Amino acid sequence: MTLYQRTILIIVSTFIALLFILAATSDLILLSSFSALENNDVTSHLQNVMNQIDDKLKQMHMSSREMAEQLQESGGVSASSGTLLTVRYMRSHTLDLAAVYDKSGGLVAIRGFDCEKGESRQLPARQQQALGMVVSRIASGDGTPVQGVVNLDGSPVMVAFTYVKGDSRVKPGIVATGWFIDNAEMERIFRASGASIEAYDLNGSLPPDFVKAIQAIEHGAGTYVGVIDAASVAGYFTLKDVFGQQSFIVRAVEKRRLHEQGKVTITYIFASLFLAGGVLCVVMLAFVRSAILTRLITLTAMVRHITEKRDISARVPLSEHDDELMTLSVSINSMLDSLENAEAGMRESEERYRMLFERAPDAIIIIGVEGDEAGRIVAANQAAADQHGYTTEELCSLRIFDLNTPKTNEIAGDLMANIVAGEWLTAEIWHQKKDGTRFPIEIHTGLIKINGKKYILGFDRDITQRKLTEKTDHLHLEQIRQLNDELSRKAIDLAAANNELETFNYSVSHDMRGPLTRISGYCQLLLDEECELDPTAKEYVDRIYESEIWLNEMIDALLHLATLTRAEIVSDTVNLSRVVEEAIEELALENPERFVRTDIEPDIIVAGDVTLLKMAMINLLNNAWKYSSGKDEAVIEFGADRSGPETAYYIRDNGAGFDMKDADKLFRVFTRLHDSSQFPGTGIGLATVQRIIFRHGGRVWGASEPGKGATIFFTLP
Repeated sequence: MTLYQRTILIIVSTFIALLFILAATSDLILLSSFSALENNDVTSHLQNVMNQIDDKLKQMHMSSREMAEQLQESGGVSASSGTLLTVRYMRSHTLDLAAVYDKSGGLVAIRGFDCEKGESRQLPARQQQALGMVVSRIASGDGTPVQGVVNLDGSPVMVAFTYVKGDSRVKPGIVATGWFIDNAEMERIFRASGASIEAYDLNGSLPPDFVKAIQAIEHGAGTYVGVIDAASVAGYFTLKDVFGQQSFIVRAVEKRRLHEQGKVTITYIFASLFLAGGVLCVVMLAFVRSAILTRLITLTAMVRHITEKRDISARVPLSEHDDELMTLSVSINSMLDSLENAEAGMRESEERYRMLFERAPDAIIIIGVEGDEAGRIVAANQAAADQHGYTTEELCSLRIFDLNTPKTNEIAGDLMANIVAGEWLTAEIWHQKKDGTRFPIEIHTGLIKINGKKYILGFDRDITQRKLTEKTDHLHLEQIRQLNDELSRKAIDLAAANNELETFNYSVSHDMRGPLTRISGYCQLLLDEECELDPTAKEYVDRIYESEIWLNEMIDALLHLATLTRAEIVSDTVNLSRVVEEAIEELALENPERFVRTDIEPDIIVAGDVTLLKMAMINLLNNAWKYSSGKDEAVIEFGADRSGPETAYYIRDNGAGFDMKDADKLFRVFTRLHDSSQFPGTGIGLATVQRIIFRHGGRVWGASEPGKGATIFFTLP
């Protein structure tokens, strides 16, 4: 018989014996008996809780009757009836509320009290209203005292009502006394009965376990007992209101102690059974250990040693038993022989290719194309490292795009796409060394696969010398001369164009000033009060006058913009934060009716022309101030973003904003992105800012969303 067969025989025999013992000693009858005892115990506790509540209702009835008798003795219900509702009276009768109503149900006096804390409390208006509605219904009754549990705005209250009978000397009315079934009362009942008590309004939302309980109680059961979960059992009964209708259902939850005791008893029985089975298992384990486990442990330890040490030269020892373990040991040794031979061949092949890779005179680079390795240099030889001025370790930490020049990166995507498609190609591109030097190379590259993954293999050759020899010194000198001549001509043409533009600006402005002045004067004469004009003509003259003023401002803005082009830049240290603070103070003085919250980063220091930079900041702040005027809480921020390669300064507001599709129009002269009637201006402010920033060698751009404000960024070298 084989080892496998012997193991199966032992396991089957053991389980058959255990199943026979368990089937012969079933203890389900015990659980049924304990469940019956549990139901009787819960029913007894329910009766105890019901007695507690009945006693309290009787106490409420006696309190209301006593108060009614006192009122009858004092002349009945009157405005002074509230003097009976003292704190001492409430505490001595353990009342949470007491109220006096006239015969029509109108409230005369009411007092709330917290019996648990021993202090007065204000009865909420909604609870007073709910109590008043109950009294209104009782007032039309036959005068019989009533008591029950009512819902006062979600709170269950034990309440009793007694009539104050009237005659010629006594004014009739109704006395109400009550006691809230709150958490404190629940705790008191719990301590008295040993159960956790909960009361739910039958007209409200009920947990699912109440459905079966309500059905059983409605069919005359009176109480109902049901299991909630494995650890809890609950009993249910209903409470009636003052009109004899069921108003609340009470649930008393208890731990399933008897059930737990039954399970413990059964556990002991099963423990004895398992103890007997354990003896058998120990016997079987001893046999299995001597026959199987010892050899398996030895075999496992040897395999683990080979795996951890990666020593495939080791071998598993063979035993004298001719069984499955012996066959497994022989198979493992055969596999180790194959692995050792394969590793030796692989090591030799790898060594040959490594020598070829490292000693190749041309640069060889392997680039990943899949997953996280896409574009990363995964391997490079020493020739590639020397060619680019890096060590091989530094080179393998870069991406191929870091070696390409910007112009080469523009076509790198297309080249890699062709290579991934299976094409081997040769091309001339430009690389840059570690020190930034650019040089031309000739690449021969294509796609390879290593262990099922795709890579790009590239052979690079520096062709700087070849490029230099292709051009003669004469060609270089001729090109340089031509470039210098062309540059000189363009400089002369540019100076002449600037002079002509300046002359034209002054000429146009001077020639236009005279007519505009005369138009303005005539308009003022026509608008004088002594001149009688019909309303339409007067409106036309107003528009002409406003257009003259606007055109005059345009001329001033053009002259100012032209001045910026000619102004000499005097570089100095400028505290932009202080400039922004001063400009904000000026704007606040000009517009005292506005409140604007500002957030200014302190001590932002730059280098530039003080006058020009101050002019740029004022224009930007004027825009932010103007376009945030429609916000109830306007916010203007100034700061610096240092997360990029160069620091970007910004002014941000939460105003009207603009659509980014119009961003290219933002810095055009006289171009406006908003209606001039809503936000007045010349449309030249941002053009002025751009001119100043450009003259400092920086750049300026905007970012915004309509209705969410705008941010203007600029850089300074």
